[in-house]
Amino acid sequence: MGTKRKKRAKIMIQTRPTLSQMSKALDLSISTVSKSLSDSPEISISTKNKVREFARKCNYRPNSFAASLRRGYTKNIGLIIPSVLNPFYAKVLVGVEKYLDENGYKLITSISNESAEKEAKYLSVLGSGYVDGVIICVSKETEITNKYKHIDTLIGQGTPLVLFDRISDLKRCDSVRIDDYKASFEATEYLIVNKDCKKPIMVSLINQLQHGKLRAKGFTDALKKYNISTENSIIDATTIEELISKVKPVLQENNIDGIFGANDLALAQTMDIERNLNTIKIAYTGFCNNSKIAWNPALRIINQNAKKMGEEAAKLVIQRIKITNTTEFYTRTIRTEFV
Repeated sequence: MGTKRKKRAKIMIQTRPTLSQMSKALDLSISTVSKSLSDSPEISISTKNKVREFARKCNYRPNSFAASLRRGYTKNIGLIIPSVLNPFYAKVLVGVEKYLDENGYKLITSISNESAEKEAKYLSVLGSGYVDGVIICVSKETEITNKYKHIDTLIGQGTPLVLFDRISDLKRCDSVRIDDYKASFEATEYLIVNKDCKKPIMVSLINQLQHGKLRAKGFTDALKKYNISTENSIIDATTIEELISKVKPVLQENNIDGIFGANDLALAQTMDIERNLNTIKIAYTGFCNNSKIAWNPALRIINQNAKKMGEEAAKLVIQRIKITNTTEFYTRTIRTEFV
Protein backbone atom coordinates (compact mmCIF):
# COMPACT_ATOMS: atom_id res chain seq x y z
CA MET A 1 0.00 0.00 0.00
CA GLY A 2 2.84 2.36 0.88
CA THR A 3 4.52 1.63 -2.44
CA LYS A 4 1.40 2.62 -4.38
CA ARG A 5 1.21 5.93 -2.49
CA LYS A 6 4.81 6.65 -3.42
CA LYS A 7 4.05 5.89 -7.07
CA ARG A 8 1.05 8.19 -6.99
CA ALA A 9 2.99 10.95 -5.28
CA LYS A 10 5.77 10.66 -7.84
CA ILE A 11 3.46 10.81 -10.83
CA MET A 12 1.43 13.70 -9.44
CA ILE A 13 4.44 16.06 -9.62
CA GLN A 14 4.94 15.42 -13.34
CA THR A 15 3.26 17.80 -15.75
CA ARG A 16 2.44 15.25 -18.44
CA PRO A 17 2.32 11.61 -17.31
CA THR A 18 2.25 8.80 -19.82
CA LEU A 19 -0.34 6.05 -20.06
CA SER A 20 2.29 3.62 -18.78
CA GLN A 21 2.93 5.70 -15.66
CA MET A 22 -0.78 6.08 -15.01
CA SER A 23 -1.39 2.35 -15.39
CA LYS A 24 1.29 1.58 -12.78
CA ALA A 25 0.00 4.21 -10.37
CA LEU A 26 -3.57 2.93 -10.67
CA ASP A 27 -2.57 -0.75 -10.83
CA LEU A 28 -4.48 -1.11 -14.10
CA SER A 29 -3.38 -2.25 -17.53
CA ILE A 30 -2.40 0.37 -20.14
CA SER A 31 -5.27 -0.88 -22.28
CA THR A 32 -7.79 -0.31 -19.47
CA VAL A 33 -6.52 3.21 -18.86
CA SER A 34 -6.60 4.04 -22.57
CA LYS A 35 -10.11 2.64 -23.04
CA SER A 36 -11.34 4.47 -19.95
CA LEU A 37 -10.11 7.78 -21.32
CA SER A 38 -11.71 6.95 -24.67
CA ASP A 39 -15.06 6.17 -22.96
CA SER A 40 -15.05 2.57 -24.19
CA PRO A 41 -18.21 0.61 -23.34
CA GLU A 42 -15.94 -2.32 -22.39
CA ILE A 43 -14.92 -0.53 -19.18
CA SER A 44 -17.15 -0.11 -16.13
CA ILE A 45 -18.36 3.36 -15.17
CA SER A 46 -16.60 3.20 -11.80
CA THR A 47 -13.25 2.41 -13.43
CA LYS A 48 -13.71 5.17 -16.01
CA ASN A 49 -14.46 7.68 -13.27
CA LYS A 50 -11.45 6.53 -11.29
CA VAL A 51 -9.11 6.91 -14.29
CA ARG A 52 -10.56 10.26 -15.39
CA GLU A 53 -10.32 11.76 -11.92
CA PHE A 54 -6.71 10.63 -11.62
CA ALA A 55 -5.92 12.00 -15.09
CA ARG A 56 -7.46 15.34 -14.17
CA LYS A 57 -5.40 15.62 -11.00
CA CYS A 58 -2.24 14.66 -12.90
CA ASN A 59 -2.94 17.23 -15.63
CA TYR A 60 -2.86 14.45 -18.22
CA ARG A 61 -3.06 15.43 -21.88
CA PRO A 62 -3.22 12.83 -24.65
CA ASN A 63 -0.26 12.64 -27.02
CA SER A 64 -2.03 13.45 -30.28
CA PHE A 65 1.09 12.85 -32.38
CA ALA A 66 1.58 9.34 -30.99
CA ALA A 67 -2.10 8.65 -31.55
CA SER A 68 -1.83 9.83 -35.14
CA LEU A 69 1.06 7.46 -35.77
CA ARG A 70 -1.06 4.58 -34.54
CA ARG A 71 -3.91 5.65 -36.82
CA GLY A 72 -1.65 6.20 -39.81
CA TYR A 73 -2.72 9.82 -40.34
CA THR A 74 -2.37 13.10 -38.48
CA LYS A 75 -5.32 15.22 -39.66
CA ASN A 76 -2.76 18.03 -40.02
CA ILE A 77 -2.00 19.98 -43.20
CA GLY A 78 1.15 22.06 -43.69
CA LEU A 79 1.06 25.48 -45.35
CA ILE A 80 4.19 27.32 -46.50
CA ILE A 81 3.84 30.92 -47.66
CA PRO A 82 6.53 33.42 -48.72
CA SER A 83 5.33 36.19 -46.38
CA VAL A 84 2.64 36.88 -43.81
CA LEU A 85 2.90 40.66 -44.34
CA ASN A 86 1.55 40.46 -47.88
CA PRO A 87 -2.26 40.77 -47.63
CA PHE A 88 -2.69 38.26 -50.48
CA TYR A 89 -1.01 35.43 -48.57
CA ALA A 90 -2.83 36.38 -45.37
CA LYS A 91 -6.15 36.01 -47.19
CA VAL A 92 -5.08 32.68 -48.69
CA LEU A 93 -4.20 31.48 -45.19
CA VAL A 94 -7.69 32.45 -43.97
CA GLY A 95 -9.28 30.47 -46.80
CA VAL A 96 -7.13 27.40 -46.16
CA GLU A 97 -7.76 27.41 -42.40
CA LYS A 98 -11.52 27.88 -42.84
CA TYR A 99 -11.92 24.90 -45.18
CA LEU A 100 -9.64 22.64 -43.13
CA ASP A 101 -11.42 23.49 -39.89
CA GLU A 102 -14.79 22.72 -41.45
CA ASN A 103 -13.47 19.33 -42.51
CA GLY A 104 -11.78 18.30 -39.26
CA TYR A 105 -8.17 19.18 -40.14
CA LYS A 106 -5.65 21.37 -38.33
CA LEU A 107 -3.22 23.76 -40.00
CA ILE A 108 0.53 24.10 -39.44
CA THR A 109 1.83 27.29 -41.06
CA SER A 110 5.42 28.20 -41.91
CA ILE A 111 6.86 31.32 -43.57
CA SER A 112 9.78 30.95 -45.98
CA ASN A 113 10.54 34.69 -46.29
CA GLU A 114 11.34 33.94 -49.95
CA SER A 115 14.24 31.71 -48.88
CA ALA A 116 14.78 28.34 -50.58
CA GLU A 117 16.83 27.16 -47.60
CA LYS A 118 14.03 27.88 -45.12
CA GLU A 119 11.51 26.34 -47.47
CA ALA A 120 13.55 23.14 -47.69
CA LYS A 121 13.94 23.00 -43.89
CA TYR A 122 10.21 23.35 -43.30
CA LEU A 123 9.37 20.75 -45.93
CA SER A 124 11.80 18.32 -44.35
CA VAL A 125 10.14 18.73 -40.94
CA LEU A 126 6.60 18.56 -42.27
CA GLY A 127 7.44 15.53 -44.37
CA SER A 128 8.65 13.61 -41.30
CA GLY A 129 5.17 12.44 -40.41
CA TYR A 130 3.76 15.65 -38.97
CA VAL A 131 1.25 16.29 -41.76
CA ASP A 132 -0.87 14.38 -44.24
CA GLY A 133 -0.31 16.91 -47.03
CA VAL A 134 1.30 20.25 -47.88
CA ILE A 135 0.07 23.43 -49.57
CA ILE A 136 2.83 25.75 -50.78
CA CYS A 137 3.55 28.93 -52.68
CA VAL A 138 7.19 28.41 -53.63
CA SER A 139 9.72 31.02 -52.58
CA LYS A 140 11.06 33.58 -55.02
CA GLU A 141 14.56 32.11 -54.63
CA THR A 142 13.34 28.62 -55.51
CA GLU A 143 11.57 29.79 -58.66
CA ILE A 144 14.39 32.05 -59.87
CA THR A 145 17.08 29.37 -59.39
CA ASN A 146 14.72 26.70 -60.75
CA LYS A 147 15.90 24.27 -58.05
CA TYR A 148 13.02 22.12 -56.86
CA LYS A 149 14.86 19.10 -55.50
CA HIS A 150 13.53 19.59 -51.95
CA ILE A 151 9.97 19.69 -53.27
CA ASP A 152 10.51 16.71 -55.57
CA THR A 153 11.85 14.77 -52.58
CA LEU A 154 8.67 15.41 -50.60
CA ILE A 155 6.49 14.34 -53.51
CA GLY A 156 8.65 11.25 -54.01
CA GLN A 157 7.98 10.28 -50.39
CA GLY A 158 4.29 10.14 -51.22
CA THR A 159 3.21 13.32 -49.44
CA PRO A 160 0.36 15.03 -51.33
CA LEU A 161 1.33 18.55 -52.37
CA VAL A 162 -0.66 21.45 -53.83
CA LEU A 163 0.97 24.53 -55.37
CA PHE A 164 -0.79 27.87 -55.43
CA ASP A 165 -0.21 31.25 -57.09
CA ARG A 166 3.35 30.62 -58.32
CA ILE A 167 3.00 27.64 -60.61
CA SER A 168 6.08 25.73 -61.76
CA ASP A 169 6.64 22.76 -64.07
CA LEU A 170 6.65 20.33 -61.14
CA LYS A 171 4.99 17.02 -61.89
CA ARG A 172 2.86 14.78 -59.66
CA CYS A 173 1.12 17.58 -57.80
CA ASP A 174 -2.07 19.63 -58.04
CA SER A 175 -2.17 23.41 -58.33
CA VAL A 176 -4.42 26.44 -57.93
CA ARG A 177 -3.90 29.64 -59.88
CA ILE A 178 -5.54 32.54 -61.67
CA ASP A 179 -5.29 33.42 -65.36
CA ASP A 180 -2.59 36.08 -64.96
CA TYR A 181 -2.37 36.80 -68.69
CA LYS A 182 -6.11 37.34 -69.17
CA ALA A 183 -6.52 39.47 -66.05
CA SER A 184 -3.63 41.72 -67.08
CA PHE A 185 -4.81 42.04 -70.68
CA GLU A 186 -8.32 43.05 -69.62
CA ALA A 187 -7.08 45.53 -67.01
CA THR A 188 -4.80 47.20 -69.55
CA GLU A 189 -7.62 47.27 -72.08
CA TYR A 190 -9.71 49.10 -69.48
CA LEU A 191 -7.06 51.84 -69.25
CA ILE A 192 -7.00 52.24 -73.01
CA VAL A 193 -10.70 52.02 -73.81
CA ASN A 194 -12.43 53.36 -70.70
CA LYS A 195 -9.81 55.86 -69.53
CA ASP A 196 -8.57 56.88 -72.99
CA CYS A 197 -4.94 56.27 -72.01
CA LYS A 198 -2.47 56.90 -74.82
CA LYS A 199 0.72 56.15 -72.93
CA PRO A 200 0.22 53.68 -70.10
CA ILE A 201 3.13 51.96 -68.38
CA MET A 202 3.45 48.84 -66.24
CA VAL A 203 5.35 48.77 -62.94
CA SER A 204 6.52 45.48 -61.49
CA LEU A 205 8.62 43.89 -58.76
CA ILE A 206 7.90 40.33 -59.97
CA ASN A 207 9.00 40.38 -63.60
CA GLN A 208 11.57 37.64 -62.95
CA LEU A 209 8.82 35.25 -61.83
CA GLN A 210 6.65 33.21 -64.16
CA HIS A 211 3.35 34.81 -63.18
CA GLY A 212 5.00 38.23 -63.45
CA LYS A 213 6.06 37.45 -67.01
CA LEU A 214 2.51 36.37 -67.87
CA ARG A 215 1.19 39.67 -66.53
CA ALA A 216 3.76 41.58 -68.57
CA LYS A 217 2.74 39.72 -71.72
CA GLY A 218 -0.93 40.46 -71.09
CA PHE A 219 -0.04 44.14 -70.72
CA THR A 220 2.06 44.42 -73.88
CA ASP A 221 -0.38 42.37 -75.98
CA ALA A 222 -3.16 44.77 -75.03
CA LEU A 223 -1.00 47.71 -76.11
CA LYS A 224 -0.30 46.03 -79.44
CA LYS A 225 -4.01 45.39 -80.03
CA TYR A 226 -4.61 49.15 -79.92
CA ASN A 227 -1.44 50.08 -81.81
CA ILE A 228 0.24 51.65 -78.79
CA SER A 229 4.03 51.46 -78.66
CA THR A 230 5.45 48.95 -76.16
CA GLU A 231 8.89 50.62 -76.14
CA ASN A 232 9.94 51.49 -72.58
CA SER A 233 6.43 50.62 -71.43
CA ILE A 234 7.53 48.32 -68.58
CA ILE A 235 9.41 49.47 -65.51
CA ASP A 236 10.61 46.48 -63.53
CA ALA A 237 12.92 46.18 -60.57
CA THR A 238 14.01 43.67 -57.94
CA THR A 239 13.89 46.07 -54.96
CA ILE A 240 11.64 48.93 -53.92
CA GLU A 241 14.58 51.34 -53.96
CA GLU A 242 15.41 50.42 -57.54
CA LEU A 243 11.78 50.79 -58.59
CA ILE A 244 11.55 54.27 -57.05
CA SER A 245 14.73 55.37 -58.81
CA LYS A 246 13.30 54.24 -62.15
CA VAL A 247 9.70 55.40 -61.76
CA LYS A 248 10.26 58.92 -60.47
CA PRO A 249 12.02 60.37 -63.57
CA VAL A 250 9.46 58.73 -65.88
CA LEU A 251 6.55 60.31 -64.03
CA GLN A 252 8.35 63.67 -63.99
CA GLU A 253 8.22 63.70 -67.79
CA ASN A 254 4.49 64.36 -67.24
CA ASN A 255 3.21 62.41 -70.24
CA ILE A 256 2.24 59.12 -68.59
CA ASP A 257 -1.54 58.87 -68.34
CA GLY A 258 -2.08 55.33 -67.10
CA ILE A 259 -0.34 52.87 -64.80
CA PHE A 260 -0.83 49.12 -64.52
CA GLY A 261 0.58 47.56 -61.36
CA ALA A 262 1.73 43.96 -61.70
CA ASN A 263 1.79 43.56 -57.92
CA ASP A 264 0.75 45.38 -54.74
CA LEU A 265 4.07 46.87 -53.71
CA ALA A 266 4.94 48.22 -57.14
CA LEU A 267 1.50 49.80 -57.47
CA ALA A 268 1.54 51.33 -53.99
CA GLN A 269 5.03 52.79 -54.39
CA THR A 270 4.18 54.31 -57.77
CA MET A 271 0.99 55.88 -56.44
CA ASP A 272 2.94 57.33 -53.55
CA ILE A 273 5.53 58.88 -55.88
CA GLU A 274 2.85 60.32 -58.15
CA ARG A 275 1.07 62.00 -55.21
CA ASN A 276 4.20 64.03 -54.51
CA LEU A 277 4.68 65.17 -58.10
CA ASN A 278 2.83 67.80 -60.10
CA THR A 279 1.70 65.43 -62.83
CA ILE A 280 -1.31 65.20 -65.09
CA LYS A 281 -4.19 63.05 -63.89
CA ILE A 282 -3.21 59.38 -64.04
CA ALA A 283 -5.56 56.38 -64.14
CA TYR A 284 -4.51 53.32 -62.18
CA THR A 285 -5.30 49.63 -62.31
CA GLY A 286 -3.58 46.41 -61.30
CA PHE A 287 -3.29 43.63 -58.78
CA CYS A 288 -4.03 44.87 -55.30
CA ASN A 289 -4.89 43.18 -52.01
CA ASN A 290 -3.90 46.17 -49.90
CA SER A 291 -7.02 47.80 -48.45
CA LYS A 292 -5.10 51.00 -47.68
CA ILE A 293 -4.75 51.90 -51.34
CA ALA A 294 -7.72 50.01 -52.81
CA TRP A 295 -10.09 52.83 -51.75
CA ASN A 296 -8.47 55.31 -54.17
CA PRO A 297 -11.17 56.42 -56.67
CA ALA A 298 -8.59 56.58 -59.46
CA LEU A 299 -7.82 52.88 -58.99
CA ARG A 300 -9.63 49.84 -60.31
CA ILE A 301 -8.18 46.63 -58.96
CA ILE A 302 -7.95 42.99 -60.00
CA ASN A 303 -9.35 40.97 -57.13
CA GLN A 304 -7.54 37.62 -57.13
CA ASN A 305 -10.08 36.06 -54.76
CA ALA A 306 -7.27 34.94 -52.47
CA LYS A 307 -9.57 33.44 -49.86
CA LYS A 308 -11.25 31.31 -52.54
CA MET A 309 -7.81 30.24 -53.76
CA GLY A 310 -6.96 29.08 -50.24
CA GLU A 311 -10.21 27.15 -49.91
CA GLU A 312 -9.67 25.43 -53.26
CA ALA A 313 -6.09 24.50 -52.37
CA ALA A 314 -7.29 22.96 -49.10
CA LYS A 315 -10.01 21.07 -50.94
CA LEU A 316 -7.51 19.69 -53.45
CA VAL A 317 -5.03 18.50 -50.83
CA ILE A 318 -7.75 16.64 -48.91
CA GLN A 319 -8.96 15.04 -52.13
CA ARG A 320 -5.41 13.97 -52.95
CA ILE A 321 -4.98 12.43 -49.49
CA LYS A 322 -8.07 10.31 -50.06
CA ILE A 323 -7.24 9.41 -53.69
CA THR A 324 -3.59 8.36 -53.74
CA ASN A 325 -3.63 5.75 -56.51
CA THR A 326 -3.91 8.03 -59.51
CA THR A 327 -1.57 9.57 -62.04
CA GLU A 328 -3.96 12.37 -62.98
CA PHE A 329 -3.34 15.76 -61.39
CA TYR A 330 -5.42 18.91 -61.55
CA THR A 331 -4.99 22.65 -62.01
CA ARG A 332 -7.82 24.78 -60.71
CA THR A 333 -8.13 28.30 -62.14
CA ILE A 334 -9.76 30.82 -59.80
CA ARG A 335 -11.83 33.48 -61.48
CA THR A 336 -10.66 37.06 -60.89
CA GLU A 337 -12.88 40.12 -60.56
CA PHE A 338 -12.28 43.63 -61.85
CA VAL A 339 -13.59 46.01 -59.20
